[in-house]
Amino acid sequence: MKKKELIYFLVSTSLILLITYSGILYNFYVHPTEIFDEFGNKEKLLFGDFKYIFKVINCHNLGFNVYSENNCYQDSYGSFVYGPIILIFPSIEKSLSDFIIDYLIAPILISFFVYLNIKILKPDSLFKYSLITLILFNPTTFFLYEKLNIDILIYIFLLTLVYLTKSNIIKFIIIFILSITKFYPAILSFYFLITEKISFKNIATFILFIISFLGFIFIFRENLNSVIGTLDYVSQSLRYSFSLNTLTKILIHLTNFENKYIIKIILILINIMAAYFIYNFYLKKSQKIMSNFNPDIYMFLLSSILSVSIYLLFGNNFYREIFLIGVIPYLMNNYKIVFFKVALYIFIFKYIYLLIFFPYFYNADLNINIYAQMLIGIKSTIDYVFISILISILLIFLKYYFNYYLKFFKKYLLKFR
Repeated sequence: MKKKELIYFLVSTSLILLITYSGILYNFYVHPTEIFDEFGNKEKLLFGDFKYIFKVINCHNLGFNVYSENNCYQDSYGSFVYGPIILIFPSIEKSLSDFIIDYLIAPILISFFVYLNIKILKPDSLFKYSLITLILFNPTTFFLYEKLNIDILIYIFLLTLVYLTKSNIIKFIIIFILSITKFYPAILSFYFLITEKISFKNIATFILFIISFLGFIFIFRENLNSVIGTLDYVSQSLRYSFSLNTLTKILIHLTNFENKYIIKIILILINIMAAYFIYNFYLKKSQKIMSNFNPDIYMFLLSSILSVSIYLLFGNNFYREIFLIGVIPYLMNNYKIVFFKVALYIFIFKYIYLLIFFPYFYNADLNINIYAQMLIGIKSTIDYVFISILISILLIFLKYYFNYYLKFFKKYLLKFR
């Protein structure tokens, strides 16, 4: 790390930790996790998502079924929302676990998050330093720091997977552990299929992963059904959502058409058709952007596939927008191409917009405040457009890999004739 980058890392990390621990952004940029203490008084719980995991582990070790409602802990979802792999850890006394999280785990994870983002974005100009500052200091990342959701760990492992890991065995282990912890990282298994040079070894690794993951799902299917049952309760607030569900709810409100599944399917189809339109008219002949495969391309592909999937299919709090950060190095590498410059500016506009307007619609009464409703609608539309842009770029790679695999298998089929 260069001297300027090191200074920026130390200053930004210190500032983030200071802001997070002080709680000065509560009810402004950050929605606090509030619990009742033993005397019935309400208190704010810092790093609540991570502490929730330790609480559930203790309940599991006491013999409670954490995948159903129980008397050990209060969970608004009704079920533990992570895979059973987490439950193998031993119980830790609450005061000790809180201390470990507050003063060890949280500073380490946040520091790694900042450090790795600096490493992949390589700021060397005022524009790039402004960009990474916007990435590190916006409502979505403030929300992530304060909750310390496990998604920060998944993102760190994704960066490690792409930029620091060479061994396929280690990649397999990382993706598999992440997948049986939070399920959706199974999408990262596509990494074995998007290598620059296709090999039967990588194809076999991908197939082995799918078999292993499906085997895990079959063994723990009852617990998984409980987790799936919680999906309707995740990210109910339109204020801090990153999901197609937000636009779906808005359209239901505007049209009084109550079938959310039909509306969601229509929105998905429109998004894909818009992406194909963009691809067909602006990107179809773009092959230069695929030359010289490097980690930034793999990061773009995995981050895009992950972001598109969770946006279209699941309900998410907007700290999951951190996976969009992974597309930025690739967009920056192709910055001279007008389309990619526009895509980058949309990303920047989105977070400047949140910095300005999020405090207003966060504190507004959405039942009566039309301006707040409009502001959330605009944010949701920006998300929708950006996802369509990502899909349009992915179509270039889809065409490339389709033709590549076709030639690969034709070549080997001819050998057996």
